[in-house]
Amino acid sequence: MKKSTDFHVRISNDELELIDEKAHRLRMTRSKYVIQAALHQKIIVLDSTSIKQLTSELRKIGININQIAILCNMGKLECVHIEDTKSEITKVWEELNKLRKDVKKLNNEN
Repeated sequence: MKKSTDFHVRISNDELELIDEKAHRLRMTRSKYVIQAALHQKIIVLDSTSIKQLTSELRKIGININQIAILCNMGKLECVHIEDTKSEITKVWEELNKLRKDVKKLNNEN
């Protein structure tokens, strides 16, 4: 196929060096490497709402664990009942697992 169109992209010198290194390692020209990467690379877009919810849940669990640790270190807790925390960790794990499966499904579709 004859190539008749120029395509220009602005990148940093560091990015250009990295592209050139990768192309050289694969024994490709810069142009061929960029074309191959652009046309054959899978790009997956994740729902940012799900990620934000997951991050929020993880943050809440971290805060709870820190509060428990502080109380233990102060000697104010002798017996820790972490069933609520365990339940929240399970919920987050399930969401993370669902997200992982969704990404895997998207990969298989491409």
